[in-house]
Parts: sequence; C-alpha cells; structure tokens
Amino acid sequence: MTNIKTQSKTAFGTVRHYVVDQVQADALKTLTGKLTVSDKDLIALQLLGLQVNGVNYVNQLQLAV
Repeated sequence: MTNIKTQSKTAFGTVRHYVVDQVQADALKTLTGKLTVSDKDLIALQLLGLQVNGVNYVNQLQLAV
C-alpha cells in the first residue's frame, strides 16, 4: 500500500497539509489543482485505498460522529 506522507503547517488559523514526496505532490497537484491537501482530501485518498501518514482518518471520523 502506498503511504503518502504530509507535513502540516498552520497559516492564519488554517491547517494546510503539504505532501513531502515531490512525485506524489506533483501527482496530487495535477488531480486537485492545489499545492496542499485538505482534511477532506486526506479522507478521500484513504477511501481510494491509499494510506496517509500511517493514520486511518476514516476511522477517526467515524469515532467523532
């Protein structure tokens, strides 16, 4: 399974996730048109079968509801 690693930075109260691997970042930029990925993007990537930062955001979302 592909693991996408991100680095989170906060700017003006908004958390932005930057993809660490440049090849993956370029691919995601092509798909989304953005340099950063949102929390919703991270969940969508996991629903597509990719792993992000070794964390299951989908399970965390289910626990929060």
